[in-house]
Amino acid sequence: MNPPPASHAATAAPPALRRRLLRTGIIVVGGSVAASVLFAHISFTLFGQVQYSHTMVFATLIPLVVASLAYRWIAALTLQLEDSRRGLERLALEDSLTRLANRRAAMAQLAAWSAAAGSAPICLAIADIDHFKRVNDRLGHDGGDASLVHFAAMLRRIVPEGWLIARIGGEEFLIAAPTPDFATFAARIEALRVTIADTPLITPSGPWSLTASFGLAEQGPAETPDRLITRADRALYAAKQAGRNRSERAA
Repeated sequence: MNPPPASHAATAAPPALRRRLLRTGIIVVGGSVAASVLFAHISFTLFGQVQYSHTMVFATLIPLVVASLAYRWIAALTLQLEDSRRGLERLALEDSLTRLANRRAAMAQLAAWSAAAGSAPICLAIADIDHFKRVNDRLGHDGGDASLVHFAAMLRRIVPEGWLIARIGGEEFLIAAPTPDFATFAARIEALRVTIADTPLITPSGPWSLTASFGLAEQGPAETPDRLITRADRALYAAKQAGRNRSERAA
């Protein structure tokens, strides 16, 4: 479950905003035309201007053009503001490098799953890229960023639709799903670990092998997401202590 991709403001505007802009346009254009026609009619009635039909045509066309241009400008500004608002919202919930959900978005989703009536327990894994400092030392910070993007792409490709994927730290990622089948969840995480180890990062200096360690935990009755993450973190630490490139389940 990842944040939605950015899209053009004109196509991204919510239906409610589109309807509001349409109503505004009708009011602006219609009101301008009606006021101009009424003014021309009163002028002709009071002052006896000649060529009444021509006066009325121009009284209609001029505000129609002016109001339409003014409304188009107002609508464009409104859509830009809406797009900016949506962009800021994405930034607040999205990791800028990997385009995955960030910690804030992850915690909100975990809380929503926990609060849902009758929901399944959350199965959760914390993943940490092994020896990430070596990646930065050997490949530089650009190489380190490339390895994070590569890792995130692997998660997107392998993790099932509807699961939560987030970057919650420097080289630390969270994977979670509301499911009562912890065994299947653990099997998928193990398959993910193996695939990552078998898929090197391609760099200008050649392929670079990446591995990751995983700590897994299943949510207990009334257990909070914070507590669940703490137990998964402890399992991750155990995986690191046991030699890395492995997964461990929390007690």
